[in-house]
Amino acid sequence: MENAKEILIADRNPHIRGFLKRELSACGYNVRLAENGKELMKLIYSRIRIDLLVLDPDFPGVDPNVMARKIVDRVPQLPVVLYCIRGADDLSDFIAGNVFHVEKNGQSIEILKEVIHAILIGAIIHPPFSLKQQG
Repeated sequence: MENAKEILIADRNPHIRGFLKRELSACGYNVRLAENGKELMKLIYSRIRIDLLVLDPDFPGVDPNVMARKIVDRVPQLPVVLYCIRGADDLSDFIAGNVFHVEKNGQSIEILKEVIHAILIGAIIHPPFSLKQQG
């Protein structure tokens, strides 16, 4: 698809990356993958278009708040869907960005697809909650 939205998936688990790529590609999105924080930041700082980032910030050797500040500083308009276990990390630095949260569990793929679709068509403009309030 020529005008398909570009989604970047960043997760350390290759099975989750592959599963999300299959599911989101089947919805018509172009999907890129990052398996670690270094790859993620390389893609964020590149010239490729990214319309949405699906991120589990649990990368070994990477401070999620440092990563958050870099992402928000580089592309503050980029919608980020944190696809992770709620409360796993202090992710308060993501609050400054356009950030949404879908809790990762065995039944969450349909919710994730609905949230992504709503963000990309502009049905959701502001994140529905603050991570600090959920904390």
